[in-house]
Amino acid sequence: MPSLPPAINLTFVTKGDGPLVVALHDVGRPAKDLQKALKPLLGDHRVMIPEMRGHGDSPCPAGPWSIDDFASDVARLAAGEGGGAVMLGIGLGGATALALALGHPGLVGGLVLSGIGPRGEEPDGRDRWMLIARALRERNRDEGQALAAEAMATRPDWRGALAQIDAPVAIIAGGDDRAVPAQDQRELAIWLRAATFDVVEGAGHDMARDGGAELVAAVRRMSLAGKPAAPVTA
Repeated sequence: MPSLPPAINLTFVTKGDGPLVVALHDVGRPAKDLQKALKPLLGDHRVMIPEMRGHGDSPCPAGPWSIDDFASDVARLAAGEGGGAVMLGIGLGGATALALALGHPGLVGGLVLSGIGPRGEEPDGRDRWMLIARALRERNRDEGQALAAEAMATRPDWRGALAQIDAPVAIIAGGDDRAVPAQDQRELAIWLRAATFDVVEGAGHDMARDGGAELVAAVRRMSLAGKPAAPVTA
């Protein structure tokens, strides 16, 4: 087991019994949305849903933060469960799951991702995230979510590293996702060694709300298969 960098203790809810799924929410989204979306898994999986740093009742340490900081927090939880979990992440949660798979591969048995691409942000994208962070501070007085938005603005370009991920990956894109278009998520699938890619027509970026059934099905397929999928081709 790799040594873990400093991390904070996240608040989390764990329900069900069976193979472990760790579900990670997006910036500004409540963990309860994933609890509702993944409820069908509780009969045959153990589902752990943390509140990411700066969200809910989890701590909000001083910034700035990086995506690796989020991954470090979740790594502590996963290590306490023995590793090998399916990591399900949307947006910020998807970025965190990718960073965890790259930094602590022994903790990850599979990935179910939505709303994230393989590239770092271009200048326009960074500016957009910084505007979001500013609005969160000024309008909502929410420092934790603002720091999370800034971490998304400065996340790395993973393209050169993604071939290191051996775990199977399922990418579920919303056909109407305007934040991270489906073609960008398909590019993520192409860079990975063992990924499947599906589009949920009519769904937007918030797959916990729009695509819960597809997320549940992807987790179940991964649990049943227990082996890498055929890679996506361009």
